Amino acid sequence: MKKAFYTAFSLGILICLSPLAAVLWASWFAARHGCRLDEAGSYPCVVNGHDWGDTLSSAFISGWFLIVTFPLAGLFAAIMLGMFLYGRWRKRHP
Repeated sequence: MKKAFYTAFSLGILICLSPLAAVLWASWFAARHGCRLDEAGSYPCVVNGHDWGDTLSSAFISGWFLIVTFPLAGLFAAIMLGMFLYGRWRKRHP
């Protein structure tokens, strides 16, 4: 049962941090291919005959979701830490 809680909270943390991964990927991709990337809008970014501009813009703008998801990830991490510390305490004080 405890393993299921740790798995669920770990998955929740990963989901909450996914906007950060999207922003990092978009920034890396744009820098690597010399594309303009900012929050003002979508700019053409043609790589291998495919325009990535809209995709990069969407991924970069998704960083605003971190305002909500980052504190939620912190809450999940705090709950996991509390569960871990409580389990250690219960082992020492039966």
